[in-house]
Amino acid sequence: MTTVIAELRKSAREIGALRSASGLLGWDQETFMPEKGGAVRAESQAVLGTLLHEKLTADGYWAQLQRASELALDARTAALVRELKRDAENARKIPADLAGELARTASLAQQAWARARAAHAGAGAPADFLPWLERMVALKRREADCLGHSGSPYDALLDQFEPGATVAALTPVLETLRDGLVPLLDRILGQAQPVPAAPSGEVSVEAQKAFNARLLRDMGFDLDAGRLDDSTHPFTQGMGPSDVRLTTRYRADDWLNAVFSTLHEGGHGLYEQGLPEEEWGTPLGEAVSLAIHESQSRFWENRVGRSRPYWRHVLPIARTMLGSPVTEETLDGVLARVNAVDRSLIRVEADEVTYNLHVLLRFQIEKELFSGTLEVGDLEAAWNEGMRSLLGVVPETPAQGFMQDVHWSCGLFGYFPTYTLGNLYAAQFSVAMERDLGPLDPLIESGNLAPLRNWLRENIHRHGREFPADALCRRVTGADLDAGHFLKYLEGKYL
Repeated sequence: MTTVIAELRKSAREIGALRSASGLLGWDQETFMPEKGGAVRAESQAVLGTLLHEKLTADGYWAQLQRASELALDARTAALVRELKRDAENARKIPADLAGELARTASLAQQAWARARAAHAGAGAPADFLPWLERMVALKRREADCLGHSGSPYDALLDQFEPGATVAALTPVLETLRDGLVPLLDRILGQAQPVPAAPSGEVSVEAQKAFNARLLRDMGFDLDAGRLDDSTHPFTQGMGPSDVRLTTRYRADDWLNAVFSTLHEGGHGLYEQGLPEEEWGTPLGEAVSLAIHESQSRFWENRVGRSRPYWRHVLPIARTMLGSPVTEETLDGVLARVNAVDRSLIRVEADEVTYNLHVLLRFQIEKELFSGTLEVGDLEAAWNEGMRSLLGVVPETPAQGFMQDVHWSCGLFGYFPTYTLGNLYAAQFSVAMERDLGPLDPLIESGNLAPLRNWLRENIHRHGREFPADALCRRVTGADLDAGHFLKYLEGKYL
């Protein structure tokens, strides 16, 4: 048994190394790659994607998995074999040419998206981007058919990010949440007070970089095992617990903008650094699902980062490190701005109340794209109508609308619902954390965030993919996922 599992682990780590290499190329593409490097980068990603697919689908590797499946194993090793087999089964359903074309198109389409956003400021969808999006949707439809599904083709794509998730299961959860959020939004806006303006003036981006690095260190993110850089769309790329790359984006006229993207990505980064190093390259060294991953970023960004105790501690540091005009900021002024609720256009800048309405719109559009009731050419009109219906605002340009996110250009259909599930998990985990640690606010106000980080490492990070997301939730909180915790949190905070 020892030899069989050891050989299987060796094969899994070879596959993990290829994934890390591909991830590093993707990170570089968004940060430091020269503008003219795109074509070669796309070919490199395609070759890596093909090689990874060959490794995952090799008959010898499948034989290793079959032998391991027949052994009497302890629970954690059995979970390792189960998850490796799941990954290989899915890969074996995808033809090699499709795997390579998906990797190539994702790289080229992402570059087209970035160029179109930068160059196209007017209304109407940019003609040089839509063909790439159409190509990506066609490839993902083909992929869904290859993976197979019992309901909607979209189920196959959801399952890639949130194993076990289906349209049938998610729709009532998201619609119930919507039915609670829409009237809650009206109530909050009905009693909202004017938000004080920020002190006028700009804050040096270099000073912001030093300040945001300080925030990461205070969270417990190890910058000797990671980096913080700039990108158009903030993201996290983990090559392993000892190499986790984060990006944020800075605005000289709004120093708080970078703070929340940094805290958000820092939450993702802590999860990546908290995974067991000895399991690198195997499912036991990977996050269990995108929703659980998102719960970590949402916890740090919102539960911690938008709280009064946090800013009681952090604002004096900001005044010292950033200087004028931050020296003129007041605690109440900062809190009013970072917790302001509004009917906004941009998901990543949305408040805690409206954010999930943005996600619901994307979920609805993705369902329709893969059911065949919506085509890419009609996407902009569907988006604008959805924004009007849900949030009462309509974008003037594609960059404010359906092109604001990088996800679709990369083929990440099925990803968006995990953001809302992450919000729900974060609220429920917070309740369990407070049950175990006592009130969190005194710890946050003192700047002692280590107990929070350690609780997350012990209860969530260290398990990798040993437990499915729903089982992990029951293990940590003693109950199934319940949206009531999130709605109660919002009502308590805003009403």
